[in-house]
Amino acid sequence: MKLLVPTATGIEAVVKRQLDSLGYHNSKAINGRVAVDDCSWQDVARLNIFLRSGERVLIKLAEFPATTFDELFDGVRSISWQDFVDEHGKVTVVTKSVNSKLFAHHSIQSVGKKAIADKLNAKYGVLDETGADYRVELDLTDDVCSVNLDTSGDGLHKRGYRTLPYDAPLKETTAAALVDLSVWNPDKTFTDLFCGSGTLPIEAAMKALNIASGLNRAFAFLKWGCVNSNAYRLAAEEARDARVERQLNIIGGDVSERAVEIARFHAKQAGVDKYVKFNLRDARQFVSRASYGVNISNPPYGERLGDVETARSLAADMGKLYRTLDKWNFYFLSPLQDFEKQFGRRADKKRYIYNAGIKCSYYTFNGPKPPAKQGKTPE
Repeated sequence: MKLLVPTATGIEAVVKRQLDSLGYHNSKAINGRVAVDDCSWQDVARLNIFLRSGERVLIKLAEFPATTFDELFDGVRSISWQDFVDEHGKVTVVTKSVNSKLFAHHSIQSVGKKAIADKLNAKYGVLDETGADYRVELDLTDDVCSVNLDTSGDGLHKRGYRTLPYDAPLKETTAAALVDLSVWNPDKTFTDLFCGSGTLPIEAAMKALNIASGLNRAFAFLKWGCVNSNAYRLAAEEARDARVERQLNIIGGDVSERAVEIARFHAKQAGVDKYVKFNLRDARQFVSRASYGVNISNPPYGERLGDVETARSLAADMGKLYRTLDKWNFYFLSPLQDFEKQFGRRADKKRYIYNAGIKCSYYTFNGPKPPAKQGKTPE
């Protein structure tokens, strides 16, 4: 099977590196998706369980030109749906259209569903759709239709630990990518001075402890009769065996007492509460005895004028703090266009990342590299 992993704009390379670390060395990133060839059901299970920044895991069933609804119907119907969907399967069709003659989403959805039902009815008779869910994506790009079957169900950002609501949360998949894009390693102090509901510190702890992000949740493919019954078991065993124990210094802080309470609860849900500390503290009052550390934050930001002015003031205050911690690395995800001006220096690196549909910049402000550890002198 060929698998596709959709990603948020700006983090395709992160997902590609995550795949490489899992042993998938020939993946290719194209149009916001990373493709992996020659996969089995065990690979489907592994990617769903292990990937930290992919949004879903899709099976690419077919690809064909489609400039008319007849071509769309014939192409979708030609797929061996009975190899995947059982007689009680509930099929939902979602659509995407970019630069294509077929662009009316409701019509594309209707034709696609009709083609799938026609093929399955020929095999099973009339479907009752009382069983497992099958989410089919029809992706029309440049008049070519890619038909993809979603194995994940809920998006992979839903790890299962974040159960309490909080304003403007950072998606878990994006938070994990921000950690991967930093120089942080488990030997360094990690802080998030605007931690909100705790997502960034929790994701950092999960990475440091090798806790697989999808181990404690369910996936759509687990209810499909076509799946090798050992696939998930073997991947889950691999994930449980991969966990490590180590000392960590991970700290989150926020001025909201409610945010800190939620963050502590979510850390407990994720199984990392022993490794992460959350403090009720104003970011501007942060001090640390650690000579070298990494702060990654998504500071509060709003569209109203007062909110923008507050965001600018916070950026200026973070610039002052950075100059007092001159050996630290600071990272900020912000849509504030003049963040560097307010911070007081040009970023060493900047990349664009979309967060909740908002175009943001991920600003990197580097400190000096720590001195190399001295090895033992040979006797």
